[in-house]
Amino acid sequence: MRNYLQAYTDVLQCGYIKEKTIRAHITQHLIIDKFLPDSASFFYVVQFPMGKYHFLGKQQEHISGYTNKEFMEKGIELFLQCLHSDEIDIILKEVYLDIMTFISSQPNDEDKMNLQMQYNYRFKRKNGEFVNLLEQIQALELDESGRISLALGNVIMLQSMENLPLRLSIKQFKTNDLSKTVFNRCYTSFQSGHTITTREEEILRHLASGKTSKEIARKLFISPHTVDTHRRSLLKKLKCRSVVELTQIAFKNALL
Repeated sequence: MRNYLQAYTDVLQCGYIKEKTIRAHITQHLIIDKFLPDSASFFYVVQFPMGKYHFLGKQQEHISGYTNKEFMEKGIELFLQCLHSDEIDIILKEVYLDIMTFISSQPNDEDKMNLQMQYNYRFKRKNGEFVNLLEQIQALELDESGRISLALGNVIMLQSMENLPLRLSIKQFKTNDLSKTVFNRCYTSFQSGHTITTREEEILRHLASGKTSKEIARKLFISPHTVDTHRRSLLKKLKCRSVVELTQIAFKNALL
């Protein structure tokens, strides 16, 4: 576990943040948490690089089985302990690295603050049961070098109990609240039971998001006829009768 903690702090390096700044964010989220309905999700505030939790929503205890006090005391070490052994190395060495690399590539602090990172993983609850969680992260504060020093997270428990592909997507939000996916990567294999090509997976994602063949063709610089050929191939391979069924598979495999 010591090596995992070191890997975590190495990839999430950042500078000092004032205690007063942290307290201002915590006060705000304590107020918000009082009015949030009970649900299978919670918010948290974490400080990098030590992985110290400054705030955990009340529903955290329902999802993980651990008390907020346990998580506050043990910090990120407890979180890392609960990750599935097949995924912890991927998350530390690939997912987090991709996140930090993408953030550092942004031209200014405003663009960095407008990013939302989303990835899924298997989490071992206190009772030993594994559940699928979806985590969304946004920067609350940056250090003097433009690195995230304080982050807001939202953890959602997914209904599916199957082994989902581990996927990272990064969205950029604009001033009008519209978002655009600017990064998308799958780290583990597709779980449909059938082999589909990278191009087919890409087209499946666009079909599931409601795009027409012409729109997909324009985006991927291919002909609508080629898109329709891939669509027919996907329907056959995945034994689906409609795009609706393809969409269900895309959601199940965390492609959306």
